[in-house]
Amino acid sequence: MGNKVLIISMSTLVLLISIVLMIKGGTTRISDSVVETFNYTQSQYIANSGLNITLNKLRFNKNLRGIFPNNQLLGGTYDVSIKGNDTVVIEVNSKFMGKSGKASVTTIWDNITLPSIKSAMGISSSNINISLHGNILISGIDKNPDGTLGTAPSVSGISVENINDSIRIVNGIPNNVKPNIIGSGSIPSVSVNPTTQNYNEMINQYIQSADIILSSGTYTTGTTLGIPENPKITFISGNANFAGNASGAGILIIYGDMSCSGNFNYQGLVIVYGNTQISASASGNSSIYGGMFVIGPSVDISATGSAIINYSSKAINNIQQKLKSSKFIVSNWIDW
Repeated sequence: MGNKVLIISMSTLVLLISIVLMIKGGTTRISDSVVETFNYTQSQYIANSGLNITLNKLRFNKNLRGIFPNNQLLGGTYDVSIKGNDTVVIEVNSKFMGKSGKASVTTIWDNITLPSIKSAMGISSSNINISLHGNILISGIDKNPDGTLGTAPSVSGISVENINDSIRIVNGIPNNVKPNIIGSGSIPSVSVNPTTQNYNEMINQYIQSADIILSSGTYTTGTTLGIPENPKITFISGNANFAGNASGAGILIIYGDMSCSGNFNYQGLVIVYGNTQISASASGNSSIYGGMFVIGPSVDISATGSAIINYSSKAINNIQQKLKSSKFIVSNWIDW
């Protein structure tokens, strides 16, 4: 009897030990599976997060391209590849605890929105003072930046927003200067163009998309704010004085006064604006080919020497085609 009890007890003990070992082994397998799943999920999360980080960087640096390896994030790493021009492909490969993740996206840059150009110089203000002397030329006759005739219809030399401003400007232009304000209509070419354009919205778009940001100062020979082949959006916060052989191409936004002299040359759109009294002056042989806006509650405009402000459809079309905003369209997001 005692032997039977002992045998039964031993058998029960062996059975219990076997059950415990089976449970422990199953628990180990379940734990391993949970860890594997977490590591894979974390790796993919790093890839997606790295892609979002890269998109944000690209928004502030539209020229960001290349291979950027071994970025640290959340205990893992990710490598980035950015390639393309207007259509940009971003690929991110991640690693976390031996597991790999991947994410990619195709983005298309949104073109910059330009205002309707109805004059070589558009003025939006409730108080305008204008002083034009010398051989100043403000022309709405389409010309290419090299001085040859363009193919677009002429626009006004100067445009304002109401008839009273138009009369005051025409009366204030010296007789010897009136033949130099040319374009569509009679001489001097001054037109009335009421606008529904939201200038603040337009300007904010350009500032957010700026490639170059500068502070108040004098910019002389050696200053290049873009070239026709690679135009730039430039924002200057404060008064700006351009002199010597400074040059640029693209969109130039100045929050403050602008003066240009010497041989300053710009191709594209120039916007001078402010919330108080602002002034825009040109002298020497400075030239702007494209279009210009002067916007503010009170505006003083002066020009002397042989300065040129000339409408140019070629310069405008060039920046329309080549400049991109800070916005892009995500056309194909893939994660694995």
